[in-house]
Amino acid sequence: MNTYREQIIETINELWSARIKVFGCIVTLAMSNDYKDLNETIEIGEIIEFQYAHFEGIEDTNIQKMISMCKHMDETINSLMNLNGIGMEEVDI
Repeated sequence: MNTYREQIIETINELWSARIKVFGCIVTLAMSNDYKDLNETIEIGEIIEFQYAHFEGIEDTNIQKMISMCKHMDETINSLMNLNGIGMEEVDI
């Protein structure tokens, strides 16, 4: 059985994975609507690194709610790491 600390680390890793999935949903929604023109010009295999700033100006309420959730997840992950003295080298972020 895992120690409490190990379980916190596993929880942080799971939260990070979920946050990545939610951010992916933000990208997918934006590319199907607000960034449709961009989506049509991107070549297969081309890599674009998106950040919150790319989506914060979009007025779509669904996207804004998901950005808020991602940011809350970021804050929760940081808080758990700080409260438990967990360093970046201990997690899969």
